[in-house]
Amino acid sequence: MSNIKMITLNVKGINHIIKRRKIVSSLKKDRVQIALLQETHLTDSEHLKLKRDWVGQIYYSSFNSKSRGVAILIHKNLPFTLNTIVRDTDGRFILITGLLYGEQILLGSVYAPNTFDRSFYSNLLAKTSSVCPNHVIIGGDFNCGLNLGLFDAWRVCNPHVKDFTFFSRPHFSFSRIDYMFASRSVLDRTRGCLINTCAPSDHSSVSMELLPPYYDPLSRHWRLNPALLSDPEFVKYLEDQWELFLSTNDLPGVSASTLWEAGKAFLRGSIISFTSAKKKSTLAKQLVLERDITNLEREFKKSSSVSVLKKLDAARSGLDQLLPQKAETAIFYAKHRLFESDKGTQ
Repeated sequence: MSNIKMITLNVKGINHIIKRRKIVSSLKKDRVQIALLQETHLTDSEHLKLKRDWVGQIYYSSFNSKSRGVAILIHKNLPFTLNTIVRDTDGRFILITGLLYGEQILLGSVYAPNTFDRSFYSNLLAKTSSVCPNHVIIGGDFNCGLNLGLFDAWRVCNPHVKDFTFFSRPHFSFSRIDYMFASRSVLDRTRGCLINTCAPSDHSSVSMELLPPYYDPLSRHWRLNPALLSDPEFVKYLEDQWELFLSTNDLPGVSASTLWEAGKAFLRGSIISFTSAKKKSTLAKQLVLERDITNLEREFKKSSSVSVLKKLDAARSGLDQLLPQKAETAIFYAKHRLFESDKGTQ
């Protein structure tokens, strides 16, 4: 049995394809199954482009390409069946209800106005109440709590911890404005709720893990990533491996068909070994930078030191230079699949 991992994050605009890929790749790395995003700054058509890779379902409310916008991303392997959608026409919130593992649930992503707006909260509460089942999870960027029989999941799970989700540079102050609100029935299954560092955004994410009624993993099939073929190091490695295979297996009495089938299996194992080593190396660098950012962020919250802030900015910059490499690889792979699809329809 595996937990369901959810996250809420103000992405501060993902209309640039590289940053969009960074966010989606980061969520995949963290094995997020439901993502509640705010300030996407995407139009309807751009929102739909998020439905790729691990994302099987997407629900959103758009405003324009420069402000607002919220979305809910659901993993393709998560058994969620949609019932209703409630969209705010101003791109402030999206609410959906449906069946998750056979149980009725409401999921919501909210981006509240920067200043308290009574009419906004009245509208949100009215819309939520009209479709509210027993299981409710609403995440987002708020300026006040909700009085709807919901609980601040992070505070319930961390009653004695002091932490923040946002640092205002103009005011040089910290605040906790990003929340994950949950009903009592959801809290009973909650295994933890954390505030996490997110380098591509100036907000920290809030994640929680839930225990589902059951878990049914789906099988996966190996496929060659064609982006590897543009890597000279990989091509040289593949050539050497093929020469090694032929030198030991191209013997008298071995048919061409047998040699080829065995060669494919050998190359597949060699490719998996190469990509695994490369991923481990890149991940190791990423984890070191993320750990440094977390430690520096914690130190900065305590000291508010300008020198620590400079170190934090340098660490973020290092991670920012590393992540585009992964994003560009994902973009290349997506273009390749689109090319193959178009070629097949001609």
